[in-house]
Amino acid sequence: MGDQNSRRIDAARLARAHGMFNVAGGLWPVVHMSSFEKVFGPKTDRWLVRTVGGLLTGIGWNQLRAASSPEGVEHARRFGVSAASTLLRIDLMYALTGRIPAAYLLDAAAEAGWIYAWRHSAPPRRTRGGGGARSLLMIGAVAAGAIAGAALATAAAIAMRAMAEQARGPDPDDPGPDDQG
Repeated sequence: MGDQNSRRIDAARLARAHGMFNVAGGLWPVVHMSSFEKVFGPKTDRWLVRTVGGLLTGIGWNQLRAASSPEGVEHARRFGVSAASTLLRIDLMYALTGRIPAAYLLDAAAEAGWIYAWRHSAPPRRTRGGGGARSLLMIGAVAAGAIAGAALATAAAIAMRAMAEQARGPDPDDPGPDDQG
């Protein structure tokens, strides 16, 4: 039988992938709030959304920078697991009670995926070198799942809004295209 760590995700690569995910997710509402709201619903406290985005960006940036040494990878693991655990808990607690849109359940799935990946990552190596093709494939699968989840969330949110608008019918205060004059 082969070495058990040869089947595990390379922790340095995982730190980079999770860092990129957190930077991208954190920057999204900061850079383009309107598209963020199309997926996750309108926000009344935009300052709070931007604050959380800034914190996620900082966590992701530190994960990216920490991935270059074994000690740094351990810091990236702690940052990643604590952030993902917190987001997973909030996503589930409030999406399942209807306080926040169901689209947050897709984020919950992504956060659970990061926790799973960290749990199954190999300890950081003391030498330079990669974790092999298998590690890259597993990280790629986690990242692809997160991206696919975000794309599905976007499509579902847009479709649900369109169906809700159609169910409400025409707005009596909207003059329509023929009545503008």
